[in-house]
Amino acid sequence: MRDPHVEAVYFNVGSAEDISYQNPEPLVFSHPLGKFTLADGVLKVLPAEHFGSGHEASQALEGFLRAWEIEADLKQHLGMIRFSYSHAEVIDRNPLPQGVQHVQAAGIASGLAVSDFVTCHITAGRYPSPPVCFSATEYAQYAHRRWLGYKRGQEPLLATAYFILTLLERQAGSRAQACILFKIDRDVLDRLGSWCSERGGPLSARKAKSTDFEELTHIETDWLDRAVKRLILRLGEYASGQSLEQLTLESMVQS
Repeated sequence: MRDPHVEAVYFNVGSAEDISYQNPEPLVFSHPLGKFTLADGVLKVLPAEHFGSGHEASQALEGFLRAWEIEADLKQHLGMIRFSYSHAEVIDRNPLPQGVQHVQAAGIASGLAVSDFVTCHITAGRYPSPPVCFSATEYAQYAHRRWLGYKRGQEPLLATAYFILTLLERQAGSRAQACILFKIDRDVLDRLGSWCSERGGPLSARKAKSTDFEELTHIETDWLDRAVKRLILRLGEYASGQSLEQLTLESMVQS
């Protein structure tokens, strides 16, 4: 090809083994990256910009697709949707006299791994909506990966919570600045800091104690689990540039 141009990029759509879709309505929308059509387990994207190969086009779309996956994980269910690059339609904008040539790029595996733990089967009637106020920044992806580790039983909840707390503080410069930058009540981050330093059992505490260990109660564990997801979302919400609502102790666990 003398002048290859990507007309369309295709991604296979999957989900965790405990999630299936039953006759979902096609999802069609426009985005600065292009026109998206999600139907019958395939995502088709007509890129808004010029790309010379399917690999280039898929790389440009990767951040948006990762944000879609992560937001669906946090707002709905782990492994709700996953995208893997399939192929691209490429035309020659300066073809030889015999006419236009089409090629299809070889499929390349992509996407995030999903949990191996199955608790119940979920049947969804529609695909998750694409992200509008969430960006998969480096910090948001770091936090999400640690959360995945917790969900797989690879690390304690308190360790995950502390890692996310330090991400917020590092990006802002301090805990006080994190409260301002991310619009989070100081009580929220102070609770996380206190619990991560003082609570937990022999297998879950971040720090060894000379006195008796104090485990989180079931209610506290549930709050912390929900709060961790909410703070990961806040990392991506802040990066999206949208206006933020203040996060309080109560709003941290509201759906």
